[in-house]
Amino acid sequence: LAESEKIALGTPESVPAGAYGKESLTKLSLWEKVKDKIVYGKDVRQVLSYVETGNVDAGIVYKTDALVSKKVNIIDEAKADTHSPIVYPLGIVKDTKHRKEAKEFYEYLQSDEAMKVFEKYGFTAE
Repeated sequence: LAESEKIALGTPESVPAGAYGKESLTKLSLWEKVKDKIVYGKDVRQVLSYVETGNVDAGIVYKTDALVSKKVNIIDEAKADTHSPIVYPLGIVKDTKHRKEAKEFYEYLQSDEAMKVFEKYGFTAE
């Protein structure tokens, strides 16, 4: 990254992947070296698009997003100890008008079948 001319990153104040990316770069003592090379994106998909089109040399996105692109190569991964845990919480909205359906979907997302789909796309469950 230090040798790249342009690096895409989601705006850390509004894009969670950007916040995790900045956190990792800071922890690795790289932020000060690369901050002037950053091209900010409004979301992970835009960051990925910048890389796919060659408008930047590199980008920092979730691995799960990079895995679905046939136009990018993953060259490295941030180690888990360089950023806060990335968690996707699951819950049911208290006042939902579709409680039965929401509960069924909630239960499905925790099934072995759903876990296999999550794993296929690079997610893990704890």
